[in-house]
Amino acid sequence: MCLILCLLLSWFCTSHFAQLEGGTSHLPLLDPSMKATPLEPSEWRRKLEAVHKSNEATDSGVVLLDVRNGYEWDIGHFHGAERPDVDCFRSTSFGVSCEEDAASDPLANVDKEKTDIMMYCTGGIRCDVYSTILRQRGFRNLYTLKGGVSHYLESEGSVQWTGNLFVFDDRLSLPPSSYKPEAVTTVTQSGLGTKKHSFAYCYICGLQVSLLRHRNCANIDCNLLYL
Repeated sequence: MCLILCLLLSWFCTSHFAQLEGGTSHLPLLDPSMKATPLEPSEWRRKLEAVHKSNEATDSGVVLLDVRNGYEWDIGHFHGAERPDVDCFRSTSFGVSCEEDAASDPLANVDKEKTDIMMYCTGGIRCDVYSTILRQRGFRNLYTLKGGVSHYLESEGSVQWTGNLFVFDDRLSLPPSSYKPEAVTTVTQSGLGTKKHSFAYCYICGLQVSLLRHRNCANIDCNLLYL
């Protein structure tokens, strides 16, 4: 019964939240050897802290990969993660981009045998799906954040995290304190200072502020989700 429930949950999640161009039926999603190694939030935090002791993440042989949508990154992300250049997960092309798109792909020129790829998403499902693609492409050292960002914020608070977490319901975004009331909301990494970090930009006026909410365009033919 447990196995049946797990299979049904896996089908539902991949069908509704983690679909890709061409579908996922051809991917070995149930093969544990094809998935990334899950890191507990405390392990993830220690690994990020070690990475950020160097000036550039690439110096430590680590790439921090945000496997979400661009608008999710806009309102909150881990320090050092590049913004995904997609508005829908199904268009993600990290590690599989064509030659003309290689300049915007953080995995385009990395050593597949030696580079550690740290992947994260909201709850972990999209990483489980995408890690199988990267494994098929020859990437050896794949790591995911177990339980996703929501689990991390519950466990570690906002350490190494900037901003809020985008959620797929009417709330649209939640501050770290929603998950861990005593969470520290200041950013203390080198170069960012100790005050609240303003990183997001209003899509309309370009103002840089720390507290923004997403809205859908009122034009039903557009329906763009914007800050």
